[in-house]
Amino acid sequence: MTAHRYDMAELGGDYARGAAGVALTALPLILLPMHWIVAVAFSAAALVFLAFLLRTWLRHRSVIEADDQGIVAHGPLGTRIAWRDLSGFRLRYFSVRRDRQRGWMQLDLRGSGRRLRVESTISGFDEIVSQAHDAAVARALPIDDSSQANLMSLGVVTPQAGLAERWGVRPATDGPVADGPATDRPEE
Repeated sequence: MTAHRYDMAELGGDYARGAAGVALTALPLILLPMHWIVAVAFSAAALVFLAFLLRTWLRHRSVIEADDQGIVAHGPLGTRIAWRDLSGFRLRYFSVRRDRQRGWMQLDLRGSGRRLRVESTISGFDEIVSQAHDAAVARALPIDDSSQANLMSLGVVTPQAGLAERWGVRPATDGPVADGPATDRPEE
């Protein structure tokens, strides 16, 4: 069993951004008289920043363990998904720039009515993705084109291995994979 945690060095920036957002929205609410419409807008923004801080704290307190049987998230909102119950696999990339050179990945797993999301800022992300991918292949789960391209960008699946051989499907393109991970389009 391998244990994976989100590093404080990665989360420190999120804590700072969340705290700054709360300070810039909640303090004016407390210290300044304002019209009720403006107060509602500031309150909504403060709630968004508080939710972001809560999400960062939950990731900080979480430990993800993976083994041959499944994956477990220990922490405030812990969950367990056995590989034999895996029903959904998706690997998405979120870019912060137009050139897609900076961003993060998110592994979304489903099974037994549960959902587990793991972000690439966790230690050993590639190992977790590899184990989850092996389980998805063993269960013959469909893997969308975006996830396939992202798996290739991580090196979990290589184009030379052949997608048809690996998943039993034809590759979406005959050409090389574009530089950097593929991005997801918003679902319509």
